[in-house]
Amino acid sequence: MREFQESFRVWSPDFIPKWETAGPDMEVDLKRGQSLLLPRGWVHNPHVLDSDERSVHLTFAIRERTPLWIAEKLIAAAIEQPEFRRVITPGDLLSTTHLASRVQEVRQALMTYLAEIDVTQLAPAVCQAAVTELEYTT
Repeated sequence: MREFQESFRVWSPDFIPKWETAGPDMEVDLKRGQSLLLPRGWVHNPHVLDSDERSVHLTFAIRERTPLWIAEKLIAAAIEQPEFRRVITPGDLLSTTHLASRVQEVRQALMTYLAEIDVTQLAPAVCQAAVTELEYTT
């Protein structure tokens, strides 16, 4: 979810003026004892309407896992294979024709690599990563 406004990684100073100009998409008025869960990436501005009332705003960072996270685990060991360590020349990167050919080659190598993975052996390592990784990246 890197591209979906994970604020501390992609913060831009122009966000706040842009949001203030646009105004809120919705307003939620919570009553005593209610709570609101917002998924990661939802910009919010909690405040108490009555200054005599007390309020608590807690943020919990939950290590969400996505299919992309699993995909990253599936391809993580690909670097051990020589075909994934070959250098792509600048000429290949600048030529649409050459780059399309390289993309095709890498895609085929990746599909072959993925087809050979023993998922029953990989699953325990993915499970361990899910509960031990402190940093989420997707």
